[in-house]
Amino acid sequence: MAEENQFFAQPPSDGPTMDNDDAPILLGDPSGSDSGFAMIPDGGDQPAYLGEVDEASPTDDAPIIMGAPSMDDHEDGMEDTANDDLALANAEPTPMQKFNAEWQETLLKRKDEENSRKAEFVEASRAFMEDFQKERERKRENKMGKNREDEQAKLEAIEADLENDNSWQRVCKMVELSHDSTSKAQDVKRMRDVMIHLKNEPKLAETLTS
Repeated sequence: MAEENQFFAQPPSDGPTMDNDDAPILLGDPSGSDSGFAMIPDGGDQPAYLGEVDEASPTDDAPIIMGAPSMDDHEDGMEDTANDDLALANAEPTPMQKFNAEWQETLLKRKDEENSRKAEFVEASRAFMEDFQKERERKRENKMGKNREDEQAKLEAIEADLENDNSWQRVCKMVELSHDSTSKAQDVKRMRDVMIHLKNEPKLAETLTS
């Protein structure tokens, strides 16, 4: 026990002193140092577990609301669109566009020609109908005039026959005196000759009727 006390006792003052380089480094009071580690408060419990440092932060389901675009960006977009439209307008048309344009021109020409010919046909038809109506009216007038003349001649012939004393003349007008050349026709030549002879000889006709 005495040996242990001597081991922990301070060395005598007249002993060999230590150089400054070999002197131990004495640290200050740890309570006053600015340490980066949090100290456990006296008499308190250990703080609750906060989770791993690398753990992903919880996601927020709230929608992200973007701000309205600035007018400068809008104007720049309009200018770019206008430039693109101008470039497309100045671009050379495709073969299909050329074909469609030429086909439209062909259709317009055909339509104009069709309308022109249609107008010509309508005018020709109108003129033809006018001429047809005039010709029809002229033929109608001629036919009516001829019918009136024939009717007048028939009436005059009837009156003349009534005044004529030779009745055989009226008979000959009612009988067909032309010769029938068919093989099956009956021979009426003698009867026809007698009637013609009586028509031409009024005195003989009077003798037969008296």
